[in-house]
Amino acid sequence: MISSWVSGIYPRSESLIEATRTYDKDLKQLFKKEKIRSIKHQINNKCDYISDPLIDWDDNLRPFTDNIKGIERGALSRYYENNTFYRQPVIIGNISSSGKILKNNINFELFSKKSKVKIDVLDPFTLADLSKNNHYKSKIDLANGFGKILRKELTNIKNKVDLIQFNAPSLAKIKQKEQIQSIKQIMDKTTKGLNVKTCLNLCGSDISNNIKNFIDFNVDIIGIDFINTKSNKLQAIEIDKTLACGIIDAKNTKMENPTKVINEIKLINKLFKPKSIAIIPNWDFEFIPLEFTYKKIRIMNQIKMKGKGINL
Repeated sequence: MISSWVSGIYPRSESLIEATRTYDKDLKQLFKKEKIRSIKHQINNKCDYISDPLIDWDDNLRPFTDNIKGIERGALSRYYENNTFYRQPVIIGNISSSGKILKNNINFELFSKKSKVKIDVLDPFTLADLSKNNHYKSKIDLANGFGKILRKELTNIKNKVDLIQFNAPSLAKIKQKEQIQSIKQIMDKTTKGLNVKTCLNLCGSDISNNIKNFIDFNVDIIGIDFINTKSNKLQAIEIDKTLACGIIDAKNTKMENPTKVINEIKLINKLFKPKSIAIIPNWDFEFIPLEFTYKKIRIMNQIKMKGKGINL
């Protein structure tokens, strides 16, 4: 059985983009209306976990940048090598939060009682890596601070969610085993005792030479970006977890061929022998127009239907 879900921030529709430019007086309701539409689209295409499209987040860090003590807003910075920007957090003191940032910035009321709810957050190291550190002794110390904040935030909403996905583009770039192990310890403390299914999504980079350093993280699901990590060049290694395959290109409007994707999933399954497989985009869909996002989600469902006979 193959499952599927969407990752991170959606793109905004053209009409919503225009409304944000003109500061439409009904902007809050327009965000809500478009969120409802996108959530229904996930449900209609049988996504196994349903998530808030986060279109009212200006970037993946903004709710934290604006609501954590010890942080000031910095300059607009390019989000990795992508065509989007984020407001860089500048760390000026010990960081702490009320524990209500996620509670106040995710529209839990939009989900039906039947939905399995997923939330997306950046992992502690990625939050630290994207910040300007003017206070902590090291990036790892700062990551530990973000881990404590995330744990407090997630503890306050854990009864509302079924899956927590940590999107980890900065972590995916790391090659040093010792540094990865330090981050693993931070992640262990962040997720310990939450009793919610967790996913570490290593998006944005080729981790073909480094997979073995990530598979022992204390999470239920490992996500691998198979757009950047080429499956036909990988060596076999068993992953005794669910494997979330970032096999849908979230940065390209070209539509995937379901038959070709199924063939790649068969190869991935043979290489890693995971407990189960999920189909996800290799990154947030915010990099392409909304109409193409919807088309790709429909294709994800087609792939699921075609993959019913795969022996996992």
